[in-house]
Amino acid sequence: MAKKARKKSAGKARKARRAKVKTKAKIKTKSKTLVQKKPARKSRRKAQPKGIADRVRGAFHTVVDTIKETGALRNKMEPPGTSETA
Repeated sequence: MAKKARKKSAGKARKARRAKVKTKAKIKTKSKTLVQKKPARKSRRKAQPKGIADRVRGAFHTVVDTIKETGALRNKMEPPGTSETA
């Protein structure tokens, strides 16, 4: 069984409490001085909403690119002029 700790004398207990309070006060003042404010963030510019013309233009380019890629893939798989049907 563990030994029971003795009770401290009143004077020693008071000194320990005072020392504890002083160290807590020092820690608080140090932490306050170390904390620095972060610089304010610059707000991002909002992107302008796309108009109908931009959407149509984008869709048109997508279709054209897809057709070109399909043609390139077809030529890669079977070069032109080597078809069996001709």
